[in-house]
Amino acid sequence: MKRYNPETDSDLFHINIGTIIFFIIFIYVIIRIIISIQSETLSVYEVQNSYIDTNINCTALILRSETIVDTDSSGYVSYYVRDGEKVGKNKTVYTIDETGSVYDKIKDSNSDALAITDEGLSEVRTRISNYENYFDYSSFSDVYNFKYDIENAVLELTNEAMIDQLTTLDNSATNVSTYKKVNSNEAGIITYYKDGYENTNIDNFKASDVNSSGYKKTTLKTGEIINSGDPVYKLITSENWYLIAPLNDKQAEALADKENIAINIHNSSKNIYCPISFTKKDNKTFAIISLNQQMVNYINERFIDIVIIMDQNNGLKLPNSAITEKSVFKVPVEYLSNGSDSMDKRFLNIKVLDEKGEVSIKQISANIYKITDKDVYIDPNDFAADATLVNINSNESLPLSSLTKEKLKGVYCVNQGIATFRYIDILYQDDEYTIVSDNTPYSIALYDRIILNHSMVKENQIIK
Repeated sequence: MKRYNPETDSDLFHINIGTIIFFIIFIYVIIRIIISIQSETLSVYEVQNSYIDTNINCTALILRSETIVDTDSSGYVSYYVRDGEKVGKNKTVYTIDETGSVYDKIKDSNSDALAITDEGLSEVRTRISNYENYFDYSSFSDVYNFKYDIENAVLELTNEAMIDQLTTLDNSATNVSTYKKVNSNEAGIITYYKDGYENTNIDNFKASDVNSSGYKKTTLKTGEIINSGDPVYKLITSENWYLIAPLNDKQAEALADKENIAINIHNSSKNIYCPISFTKKDNKTFAIISLNQQMVNYINERFIDIVIIMDQNNGLKLPNSAITEKSVFKVPVEYLSNGSDSMDKRFLNIKVLDEKGEVSIKQISANIYKITDKDVYIDPNDFAADATLVNINSNESLPLSSLTKEKLKGVYCVNQGIATFRYIDILYQDDEYTIVSDNTPYSIALYDRIILNHSMVKENQIIK
């Protein structure tokens, strides 16, 4: 038998005990780390002011009452009406020189007759400068429309010079059978382009029409000989016009109950107030915005950027994870009364039986969550299930058992160290945050502390 050696065996014993203790401590630390990783920390959020812009930005299609007018003669055209100007019925819009004889006389009379003036050149430079300032590489197709605008401006200035020369020629020079003035058949606003939308209206437009990509327009002022039957100008016969704006589901829902809105066009200094209606095309929702002013300002545009002005959502910002619900009683507000030593109407009166079995009235300070002109929303836990409220002004009674519970949205406020339910009046909500009113009675206020995740606590829980 091996004998115990105190010099060697005691060391072995001490080493084993130390290893075991170290191993136990190591396992404990590992378990605590795992528990801390798996458990979610109770977080508190401080309420802050915020503003969320819910205005709807979109590119809208312009629709007007438009008619393309064709010429019944061939020849050189000279226009008497500038682009965007009004013309009366039976007023001269253009002249046509079938043989070019009048045009030749103008050139013979003055070699500089058709030259563009310095004022005209300045106007062209201004248009080019404006385009440079607002050019956007994401809308490169606008280059084609810019080309149209410059060509139209140059032709218009050249045409004005020709008209000035025509008025200086004697009647014999212009009184030829191949030269004639053409009048308008009806009053309207003149413009000189076509784009294929002339017959489109709010009833027959397609979803694909409300797409500005690849949009092009063609000038009717070419400076060349025009043939009989060719379009010569476009006449807009009504001041009423429409904007067709595409909406996604969320935008359509936000506008659904509106009949009138305010819009802003091209970041102008003033908003326009106008009626709105809705229609569906190819399962897509479109807003139809009706206007009767400023149409001439956008006479040469088919698509414009607009902003539909929505209600301002300025209030308190809350994370959605903090929002919970609570079932409460809704009681007519006339059942509220002020206390014997208070002017604050936050007390309710209930019938109670005393020790002798006699009925008496007991006043309770109600835990109010929400109050309106008609109703007050109270905590059901403040009352017995068989309690009966009394209106001390009319002696009417109301058993709480006859009331139905309603759900209010709110948060748990922990200013006093206890998770207290507070009602919130929601103004706007997205996927992450909610904006609530900052002046709702009995609700939360700026810098209040609330539970970030409502599911981690229960009402009236003490928060350490």
